[in-house]
Amino acid sequence: MTTKYSEEPPDEVSRFSVSTNAEITIQIAEREGHQFIVIKEQNPAGTVSTAEQTIEIPAALLPELKRAVAVLEENFGDDDEPEPRSQHPVSFAHESEAEFARILDFYDIAWQYEPRTFAIEWDDEGNVASSFTPDFYLPDHDLYIELTTAKQPLVTRKNRKVRRLHELYPDVNIKVLYASDYRKLIDKFAASGRFQDDGSL
Repeated sequence: MTTKYSEEPPDEVSRFSVSTNAEITIQIAEREGHQFIVIKEQNPAGTVSTAEQTIEIPAALLPELKRAVAVLEENFGDDDEPEPRSQHPVSFAHESEAEFARILDFYDIAWQYEPRTFAIEWDDEGNVASSFTPDFYLPDHDLYIELTTAKQPLVTRKNRKVRRLHELYPDVNIKVLYASDYRKLIDKFAASGRFQDDGSL
């Protein structure tokens, strides 16, 4: 069965060789309005071998894929004795997330940043069409935290995703921290003297 993507040629992200007779390409393709990460093992022209192998990953699962790659890099790094790392070497998407992480660290609350992605919508073929990745997970409390400090249209869309997550995963505990709640938390923390003069922690 041949998978039909859109007529636009896929965007090639990477190409590398794994042996003298096999080459890997990573492309971004689109089908029926949904994007996919397509990983292909191909053989050089003129060679006779088995048919190419293809792995297709919905782009909606990219956060989960990034998390898996980070775990692999941590466990299978080249250095036998890696340099000491800070407790949470994380690149945050927003400064509000970095502030929240510093507050959790100050109160010695264990946390993980975007550790899991939940599929919340599927297309007619069963492919993931939409997913949701909560900002933080507090393992000692079995609680996910989603920060919402954006404008109202984005808040409304995020609330819809949280409700959908509740419907599909009723055992998952999640709390949404809205802008007013977050500001009160920051103000309380600042009043404790933990902020420096430049506003950093």
